[in-house]
Amino acid sequence: MDRYLNVTEARKELVDIVEQLQGSDRLVITKRGQPKAVLVNFERYALLEDVSWLQQDPGRRAALHQAWDELQNETLIQPHSGDVPTVASLKALVRQSA
Repeated sequence: MDRYLNVTEARKELVDIVEQLQGSDRLVITKRGQPKAVLVNFERYALLEDVSWLQQDPGRRAALHQAWDELQNETLIQPHSGDVPTVASLKALVRQSA
């Protein structure tokens, strides 16, 4: 859920805001009615960083698109049951194939 606060209100409520941020919540901080900053919880920030990392390199971006196409065509290789890929393991695989 997006929430908007002006910078003065955000400053007063900062401790409560930080404690209340949930997975997909965003707090947009405004100044004079214009958005100036966004607060998100750390897990969401880490996810955004990882997506940004994937998109910055043309090779990684192409591999992501290829994987999406394979998923849509049901030709994607699935991990063994119980093997849950992590961001770290996916990054390692990308580095190995580069």
